[in-house]
Amino acid sequence: MDIREKIIIDTDIGDDADDALAISLALRSPELEVKGITTVFRNTMARARITRRLVGILGHDDIPVYAGIGHPIINEADTEVLPIQFLDDMASIVIASDVTAVDFLYRTIMENRNEITLVPIGPLTNIAALFMLHPDSVKYIKRIVMMGGAFYFHYDEWNIFCDPEAASVVFSSGVPIYAVGLDATLRCPVTEELYQEIRAHGSPITDLLGELLRRYKEARGRHTFLHDPSAIISLIKPELFQFSSEDIVVELKGEFTRGMTFRKSKIGVHTIPDRNIFCASSVDNEGVLATFRERILG
Repeated sequence: MDIREKIIIDTDIGDDADDALAISLALRSPELEVKGITTVFRNTMARARITRRLVGILGHDDIPVYAGIGHPIINEADTEVLPIQFLDDMASIVIASDVTAVDFLYRTIMENRNEITLVPIGPLTNIAALFMLHPDSVKYIKRIVMMGGAFYFHYDEWNIFCDPEAASVVFSSGVPIYAVGLDATLRCPVTEELYQEIRAHGSPITDLLGELLRRYKEARGRHTFLHDPSAIISLIKPELFQFSSEDIVVELKGEFTRGMTFRKSKIGVHTIPDRNIFCASSVDNEGVLATFRERILG
């Protein structure tokens, strides 16, 4: 009997290096069965080509990759600009176009009712579009395990900020959500030591990851964090995280607060927390780093 958890990863790979780290981690975790990967935000075709290159190096050419929605529901976004980690030799990579990313999500969910965990590690546009176009899908999703938000301090985290309306749709959907936000991930940096270990490891996948990490550091002037890998690790080692039930709203109108995620209890609204939303309130950061090292370098 196959007891692996069936997941679909939805990613904005190509700007930060952590998406590639997360996908690599998922594909090197025997607890998980990756049913497919969809891309979201801005140039989703370029992101799909990066993903296709990555899964090929990892020996998983069988995993379907679909380019998703580039435009947020309301926000402006340049869908032509290439991600900073788009390599010159990726332009000729062919991406399947027989169905849309949203159609793939819907079809896979309906073929695997109550067995699919959605793992969005980018803006939530594709997931929101799925819920709006196919509202019947909501009751057949096992759960969502996502990276995004900041729940215990005020900050407009990137994945939520890029499409707050989509985030609001997802958080209000009623699907069980386990959200790993900046509260946890900022405690899990890619250290210089880890970076050098990856660069020196000498395998095809670590060569690519090392190059992506180098490009990110060159562009941003610092190393990234294990933001997206933390969401994957919460799937395979949930004991490293403490999740707290919260009643979450997404700010859609504030002049300075648009895109922030709030617990209603902290803004003077006292309600019974939604029993479907759980936020990572603490993390064993050393355990996260050890797990990442074990799966990527072990």
